Amino acid sequence: MRRSLLLALVALSLAAAACGGDESTSAPVVSTPAEDTEPATTIVIPIGSDRCDDEPDPDDYVDGQIPPAIRPCSIPTELTVHIVRAGIGPTAQRGDTVIVDYTGLRAEDGVIFDTSYTRGTPLDFPLGSGGVIRGLDDGLADAQAGSLLKLDIPAELAYGDNPPGDVIRPGDALSFVIEVRAVIPSVTAADAPLDLQLEPSVGALEVSTQDVVVGDGDAVELGDTAVVHMLLVRGDNEVVLFNSWERDDALQILMEDGNTLQGIFEGLQGANVGTLRAITIPPEQGFGADGESSLGLPANTDLIVIVEVIGVY
Repeated sequence: MRRSLLLALVALSLAAAACGGDESTSAPVVSTPAEDTEPATTIVIPIGSDRCDDEPDPDDYVDGQIPPAIRPCSIPTELTVHIVRAGIGPTAQRGDTVIVDYTGLRAEDGVIFDTSYTRGTPLDFPLGSGGVIRGLDDGLADAQAGSLLKLDIPAELAYGDNPPGDVIRPGDALSFVIEVRAVIPSVTAADAPLDLQLEPSVGALEVSTQDVVVGDGDAVELGDTAVVHMLLVRGDNEVVLFNSWERDDALQILMEDGNTLQGIFEGLQGANVGTLRAITIPPEQGFGADGESSLGLPANTDLIVIVEVIGVY
């Protein structure tokens, strides 16, 4: 099933990584919304009222606004994928992770049964893994980041006669309006850029960046969520302390001050999707003068972060 979205990379202490791994394989701690954070209950999902539409009109879907949830006029008997707005970049393949915002509704009467918009958190899942209904797995194949899709899904590709909860009824066909925020290709440990030739860093006084590869996608800006793979490297001897490629688990970093290490927050700004960037960080903008013993970073040691920007939304 779906995993929790990682909204921000923070202290990166391994002490709280009680995910079953030992210290050598534990993942960094990432922040999630505080338990007492109230949901965004003021968000209103626009609906089509009594209106129906078998072929979505792109003029109804304004870029930057929550897309309306309009039911189809005919109950779908087969999976139909409507591309309301095309995306850019590589297409999603089986095994890739997709990050989406969505509204789901009953195809017969337009009753909304779920939406990510009121939660303020997109859904991410590996495509083709069976973690979602088959209509979503099949309908998002070949989807591109930035695309807006409407999927009309027959009951047999949804929940059939065994729906969860009370809103979806046995035999209900479903429709989804989906914004594809990012497509994250599956990677292996061999994809990590461990062969980069970088100068060691001792006594850095400020955050500095070096672009090894310059991407041509959207730039990371304040308030965005950047989707990245990352190496954390000791500045003095260039020993790798953390490697997200070997976990095949990209990080999602909310670009707001205080949500990640200050050096990462500063160093990621302006990087385009597709960029491979080395960020050199003095202790004051990293883990502080004490370092981070659980990572193997000694006191007063520079940190080099090698980051590949996969997506931004």
